[in-house]
Amino acid sequence: MTDFKQERFIRWQGRSLDYFSYAVNLFLGLSIGAIGFEISLLDNENFSLNCWEKCLFLISLISLLAASGIGISCIVNRVKDFRTTSTIVRKKSKGEYDDELEELRELVGIIGNRTRIFFSIQISAFSIGILCLIILMIGVYSHKLF
Repeated sequence: MTDFKQERFIRWQGRSLDYFSYAVNLFLGLSIGAIGFEISLLDNENFSLNCWEKCLFLISLISLLAASGIGISCIVNRVKDFRTTSTIVRKKSKGEYDDELEELRELVGIIGNRTRIFFSIQISAFSIGILCLIILMIGVYSHKLF
C-alpha cells in the first residue's frame, strides 16, 4: 500500500472506531434515559396498567436494563481491547517479535469479535425495550391521543 493510501486507511479506520464508540455510548445513554422515564411513570398516581400492559412494561424494563448492562460490558471490553493493542504496538516498536505478540494479536481478535457481538445484542435489547414502551404508551394513552 502506498503511503497516501495507508494514511487514508488509518484515518478512516480511526473514524470507524470513534463512531463505533459513539454508537455504543448513544445506545447506553438512551437505555438509561428510558429506564428513568419508566421509573418516573411508576411514581405517577394516575398511571395504572392492566395485565398485558404490565407484561409489556416488564419486558421493556428488563430489555432496557439488559441493554444498559451489555453496553457497560461493551465499553469495558473496548478498554481491554485498547490496552492490549497498545501493548502490541509497544512490543513492535521495541522489536520484540515473540510468541506472546502472536497470542496478544489473537486476543485482540477475540475481544474485537466479542465487542461486536455485545453491540449487536445491545441494539437488539434496546430495540425490544423501546418498541414495548411505545406500544405500551399507545395502549395506555390512546384515549388522550385519538
